[in-house]
Amino acid sequence: MSVRIAFTSADGEEREEDWPSVERFRSWAVGERLDLRFTAYEADEDGEWVVVAKGRIRMTP
Repeated sequence: MSVRIAFTSADGEEREEDWPSVERFRSWAVGERLDLRFTAYEADEDGEWVVVAKGRIRMTP
């Protein structure tokens, strides 16, 4: 099952993407040296989106 990740970059760009897991998204963001906030959602048995994780990835220079 994939997760939907909504994230806002440091410059204010808002995006929403499907990822295989929160860990894969975090690895990608760290590898790209991004500074962002995110919320991850999974669909429950009724098809409703439920928050499964929130966080911030912050790259220090």
